[in-house]
Amino acid sequence: MNRLFKLLAGIAVLSATSPSSAFAYENQLTPFALHVTVSAVGLVFAVALLVQALQLRKVTLGGAIAEKIHLIVLAILCLAASALAKWTSNFVSGVTLAQTELAGEMLVALAMALLAGYFYSVRSAMQAYIAGAKAAVRTAPAASAESTAEAEADSRA
Repeated sequence: MNRLFKLLAGIAVLSATSPSSAFAYENQLTPFALHVTVSAVGLVFAVALLVQALQLRKVTLGGAIAEKIHLIVLAILCLAASALAKWTSNFVSGVTLAQTELAGEMLVALAMALLAGYFYSVRSAMQAYIAGAKAAVRTAPAASAESTAEAEADSRA
């Protein structure tokens, strides 16, 4: 099932993003249809990504990865909103393509900032954990040597 989904997703992406379909016909409907198709594929992947992020939160509950997963969810919503913003120029009168492109680019930039914040927080948490683990490993041999010496002293007495 997983392989079939990957195969169908790959075929959909290749067929939807192929520039030959945009230039094969000279009518004006083809670029519109291609634009709508690519946006729809983007929305489908955004929904799939959102579902995976929410499932990841359940799996890693309490860990550094799940602590700030809301940043990932917000970034995914920004990416989906970017795809929706581009659709408004096709279906809403009074909105220009330049306006929707600017809104889409701003939403993508916001999504990247949210992703950067998420990865920074996870990296910081992991660095603190690793530093604590290294400190515990350094003190563990000294503590075990002291307890061994105390045990030997107690057995002699």
